[in-house]
Amino acid sequence: MGYKAVNCSEEDKNIIAFHSLLSKRQENLGTNVVVVFGNIILNTGDAYDGTTGKFTAPKDGIYSFMWTILTQPGKYFNTEIVKNSNVIGYNHANGESGSSIFSSGSSSAIIKMKKNDQVWIRTHGDHGKFAYKNWSSFSGFKL
Repeated sequence: MGYKAVNCSEEDKNIIAFHSLLSKRQENLGTNVVVVFGNIILNTGDAYDGTTGKFTAPKDGIYSFMWTILTQPGKYFNTEIVKNSNVIGYNHANGESGSSIFSSGSSSAIIKMKKNDQVWIRTHGDHGKFAYKNWSSFSGFKL
């Protein structure tokens, strides 16, 4: 056993984590459109791009991703998480069930990535009808 003094800034260099929100509501998006979560709350490691909506792995590893979509009554918003053009998982936020309340859907994925692999959220099929800003989020971190 031993002791090693480590500066916080030195530890931060190894942390890769981001959390972002929709900066504007999304309506009537077409098929397979990237959903850009442009309001970046945290981006340690600068791996998430808030203009493209894509996360680029800065190093090999296992990454955890989560996303939540809030839709309004009578609307829906279906999404999928994609790694390098391969669909990994899906999310369904369905406010069309005849209810008068808002509906949300959340999903997560654990993905093995190589340096420069990319992950993003996109509409699933032609089902990007309505998602609320600030209530819809995308986040991830390296394990």
